[in-house]
Amino acid sequence: MVKNVRLTIAERMSLLDILPPQGNILTLRLIMELKKKVALSEEEIEKFGVKQSRAEGGGVLVTWAPEYDKTRVGISISDLEKGVVTQQLTLLDQKGNLTINSLPLYDYFMDGKEPQET
Repeated sequence: MVKNVRLTIAERMSLLDILPPQGNILTLRLIMELKKKVALSEEEIEKFGVKQSRAEGGGVLVTWAPEYDKTRVGISISDLEKGVVTQQLTLLDQKGNLTINSLPLYDYFMDGKEPQET
């Protein structure tokens, strides 16, 4: 079954960050499909004014126009793709590796709390 989830840009970036880099062949195929769906399209990058720069610690900093902070975009994900996300969130929780950025994803995927529209 396919479900439409509505995520902000920050939630989409967090989701991409938590996806596992390895797994069995079936999991990897699901991850690749999910990444395609969650990643920002060229049109969204232009529309939301997304910019990439170097962070102080040498990492990458992604920013966008502040008026789009609360904008939610519908993304269709299958039960199997959702299973990959919930499995990874469970693993991160068990290891104590959840971050403050992944908390909205945890609430949404694990506790079924629909995002608040603002």
